[in-house]
Amino acid sequence: MPTRPSPQLARRGFLALAGISLTGALAACAGGGTTGRGGTKHIRLSTWNIPTDITSYQAIADEFVAAHPGTSVAVEVTTGQFHQWFITRLAADLAPDVIRITPQQIGRYAANGSLVDISGAVPADYRKDYSDPFWAIGARDDGVYGVFQHTDNFITYYNRDVMEQVGVTPPEALADAWTWDEFLEIAKEVKQVTGKYAFGYGWSSPETAYRWLPLVHQNGGAFLGEDGATPSMDTPEAIDALAFGRKWYAEGLATTGNLSKSGGGDVSRNLFLTGQIGMMLNNPESIAQLDTDMPDNWGTAPMIRNVGEASDLGGNALAVTKSSKHPELAAELVAMITSRSKMQQFCHDGNWLPARKSLDAKDIGYAANTDTMQRFIDQGTTIPLSMVKAESGEYFSSLNAVFADYLDLCLLGQLSPKEASNQMMEAMRSVTAN
Repeated sequence: MPTRPSPQLARRGFLALAGISLTGALAACAGGGTTGRGGTKHIRLSTWNIPTDITSYQAIADEFVAAHPGTSVAVEVTTGQFHQWFITRLAADLAPDVIRITPQQIGRYAANGSLVDISGAVPADYRKDYSDPFWAIGARDDGVYGVFQHTDNFITYYNRDVMEQVGVTPPEALADAWTWDEFLEIAKEVKQVTGKYAFGYGWSSPETAYRWLPLVHQNGGAFLGEDGATPSMDTPEAIDALAFGRKWYAEGLATTGNLSKSGGGDVSRNLFLTGQIGMMLNNPESIAQLDTDMPDNWGTAPMIRNVGEASDLGGNALAVTKSSKHPELAAELVAMITSRSKMQQFCHDGNWLPARKSLDAKDIGYAANTDTMQRFIDQGTTIPLSMVKAESGEYFSSLNAVFADYLDLCLLGQLSPKEASNQMMEAMRSVTAN
């Protein structure tokens, strides 16, 4: 699986990766999306530093240009910290025409006018091929500010040898997923086998603290209320979810080196690969390394559940920025990239999970691990609309930072679940009141 982008790739390097000549790309950039000599309309598309994806976008861009004489499309790479990078370019009116953006980032820019309504270019039948949660990522009451291209989520990975030693057969169907109590009981036995810890969780940085929110929703709670704006981490269900997470560390089932704000990188994957844990809740990005380092000794089961089901909301949408001098043309490019056929090819080439309902693992034609990829696709149906609306909302970037602070304090035992809830709510209210 591809990994998340490194911010360190130099501009000259990413232009080479994208197959774009330095002179031509800089000319397009200098044009800022304006019409250049000869009437050429320049479009810039920004993506993460994933070579396979850059190649895929460029292939689609070349096809788009062939169908739209008098245009050019340059594929660029987002560098540095996203918000700083994007805000700086918006302020100079030099943001790319098309931006690849996460659900957790889109709400802020849709609300402040940095993204434009592209509903006029999105075919009406697109909506029918999206679940309500996935469509809600870009849709607002006054228009469509992005189209979800691909997703990822969390399921349960396990070490086959460890499961055999504890005498447990992991579930296969979503309906049979381990409940919280079942998971903790098995985790205690797994800890005895590894001699270290039982499981890990797939945070990758403080910015990914939100990946823990499915636990709140699995317990019948919610991060924000039904209006998508009112903090609701003070309900009994939310507090009980915090207490569940606290048990992980209080009982030594997970290491304190594996928290959203500590450890760096994907600590859980490294722990899993070195045998220090026998299970992990994580996304598809681990698959390639597991196939290389421990082939035939890993398997997957559905994400854990409690009174309800939920999983992490990963992936990216495509949106058109207010800097675009040709927003209608840029919106056409977004519609092309998110068409069923292009999404199918993009997910095949990059090993991503499709956002469209009509695409399954067989349609994508993954090179390997088809059953596991289908498990991820099926798990995506458990992502709740209320969580999607919260994470793609206007204030989520700031709310996520608050959540990271108090979640870690609770998991470490420095605050009780009730205390963490109270202080988290106070901080969240100060964010949404602004």
